[in-house]
Amino acid sequence: MGTINIGDEQWDFIDHEGQVTRLPSDAVSDVPFPTTWRVFGPVSANNTTIDWAHKENYMWCQEVIPSANAHVKDLDSIPDSLVIGEETFEGHDVSLVGDTLDFSATFGGHEAGQQAYAISEIEVDKETEVIFGAGCDWWMQWWIDGELICDTLERGNRIGFPWPKESENSIIKRTDHCFRRTLIPGKHLIIFRIFSGKVSYLLRTGLVSSRDELFYSLPYSDKWDFLPDLNEIQAPSTRPDKETWKHTMAMRTDLYLADETLECDFLLIDHSGNFGFIFGAQDNDHYYWAQIPKWGQLFRARALYAAISIADGTGYHRNLKMELMHNVAMHGNSWHTMKLERRGNKIQMWIDGVKGPSVIDDTYGAGRVGIGGFSRYHIRNLKIDGKPAESRIWPSEDRRGLPWTEPVSDYKSGDHHWLWGLFQFKSGEVVLPVETTHDGFATERRTSDNSDVYLYHSLDYGRNWEVYGGPLTWEGIGPWFETSPGILRSVQWSSSDRCMVLRDSFDKGITWSEAGTGKLLGNWDRDLLDGSSRNEFVGGSAQLRDGTLLMQIMHSPNQENPQPGASHGMATWGTGLYQGYCSRSEDNGLTWSEPVPMDTATHMLGDEPESPCGDLTESTFGELPGGRIVMLARPVRSATMWQTHSDDGGRSWSLACRAPFSGAGGPNMVATQSGYLAIIKRGPGLGLHTSIDGGLNWDEGTMIDFNTSYNGGLVEVEPDVLLVSTPSAIDEIRPAPARTYRVRITPDGPVPADAD
Repeated sequence: MGTINIGDEQWDFIDHEGQVTRLPSDAVSDVPFPTTWRVFGPVSANNTTIDWAHKENYMWCQEVIPSANAHVKDLDSIPDSLVIGEETFEGHDVSLVGDTLDFSATFGGHEAGQQAYAISEIEVDKETEVIFGAGCDWWMQWWIDGELICDTLERGNRIGFPWPKESENSIIKRTDHCFRRTLIPGKHLIIFRIFSGKVSYLLRTGLVSSRDELFYSLPYSDKWDFLPDLNEIQAPSTRPDKETWKHTMAMRTDLYLADETLECDFLLIDHSGNFGFIFGAQDNDHYYWAQIPKWGQLFRARALYAAISIADGTGYHRNLKMELMHNVAMHGNSWHTMKLERRGNKIQMWIDGVKGPSVIDDTYGAGRVGIGGFSRYHIRNLKIDGKPAESRIWPSEDRRGLPWTEPVSDYKSGDHHWLWGLFQFKSGEVVLPVETTHDGFATERRTSDNSDVYLYHSLDYGRNWEVYGGPLTWEGIGPWFETSPGILRSVQWSSSDRCMVLRDSFDKGITWSEAGTGKLLGNWDRDLLDGSSRNEFVGGSAQLRDGTLLMQIMHSPNQENPQPGASHGMATWGTGLYQGYCSRSEDNGLTWSEPVPMDTATHMLGDEPESPCGDLTESTFGELPGGRIVMLARPVRSATMWQTHSDDGGRSWSLACRAPFSGAGGPNMVATQSGYLAIIKRGPGLGLHTSIDGGLNWDEGTMIDFNTSYNGGLVEVEPDVLLVSTPSAIDEIRPAPARTYRVRITPDGPVPADAD
């Protein structure tokens, strides 16, 4: 975009625009807002469908689809009764309490999806522009003089997370939605319809100010907004280049500093993303970045990480140091403070006054400073200090590396690509199953009617791709294994039938045989209790070099209620956690050994410890050249991943220990031909950690992409060269194309495999 003057400062926003936004008056129009409303309802929730929305480019939205409606557009006065669907409802008058109408109190309770209409009049004696405000739990529509002027049925009260509000203390405000209307002299009919949410059935409403309206609109801005009245900067919430969905950067091009001190307050809006200070910047892909990475897993564990990273021109961000912060609360909607200090080659970071990562590095000397991140964030009270240095020209063109390819070249079959891992035949051919849909990834809305699977393959180790099969409907297909050259076997656990379901394919996954079953050996009831579908699932699988198959079976120890209860949520402690067990097959899945715990939970005289590892979900395996099998598992409510190992082919496992990092999103790990371990997962961003000593020690990690979904695949396609696949987003944006990356693992860390 080139450089832009913001006041007496010069900024470069790379691929966005920036603007100064002044706060308007907080005065509200001097118009009496109606306090009495005639209410009609409730209409049974049986007349309402609550479904995942797919018309908005954000995750976690639900839409409501009513089958019973009232014809309100032609009304010109408040009626005594109203026909809604096939029922007639008599109206009764209800008064606002402050700014609130509590329909649950009016109707004596509620259930999600009930609806009601409310009608009133507003009168003005001269032409007046007014701003209405309303917020509800959870969906609503508004008409003024028969014209629909507000409709949230497709997304709920607000775009965002969580949906609906899962706490009785949730904040519904009359400023959640703002809409203007110019009223001519006389009376005007106001009608709204509300659908109840899960937690409450209330609406707050009234007239609001133009300042309220501004704050309502800011979260949807695609520009950098500088708010000098608040000493605040808000990053863009949408990206004009959605196909690449680059991170946002704002650089002070009029400052060239050494020995910097940067300070601010910051707020990470979304459940995943990054924010931090950029300093020592030579251009927009060579700089230091002191950052806070955030992803959904950390909130459950009450964990906040801080990192000092370096961008080296490849599109990667290598962590010089990443540290779990002590005594810093991981609130989802709270402001934190960040301070960064560089003196010579020493870099020190603080969060909320707590000393964080510290490194010694002299890769970059003096340079520009700025702010940068991924997803939405706000900052306040930005302070920049430092020693001016001899300036160099700032190259304003976008130099940020894009270290990926997109195997699917069009969106004709769907603009959201969900991946089913990666598979490499012994011949070297790589297969990538891609599920395409216009409806997003969520299980609740992906069906055989709205999604298809296409099979892509690469004959040059992931450099180029072409489709060879599809559209297919995949149901009941589990992890693949190659049982003999070119022949695949799918193995899937069936909780309801207590068996392994086997299917074979002789055409590289295009067609599959009828289901067979693998026999379970030993006593599977010893630890896996009743085997109900809610309590068991497959968390990971692997094929060892000798052909042995490993399957991790997850089991919830809480038989009565494996899911958190009504009084629990993401941030509450240990409810419904899973234990991991390993079963082996030495005959391509025909028989399976009795499961053994992957956390031995034994010590001293064999007593079980009081705190066994309780969240070994989504496990991944790597078999080292010497035969040791290393397993890492995604945590549910742990601040770090869990790591264990087996030295006897998976027959027994060590006590699970904490890995030095967190991770989520269906992690994948491989042991390369040189004996390196490499694990890729969600957090931070698309994060990759490597170990050169069999998992005893791990590096600080490298973010090879900003996206926060992962749930992809990983194979070693050439010696020490990894091929990674991932969806570029879950539900955050459209289009969301599949991406693949070729990464070379070296003793000094990962690098793009095909870099010049």
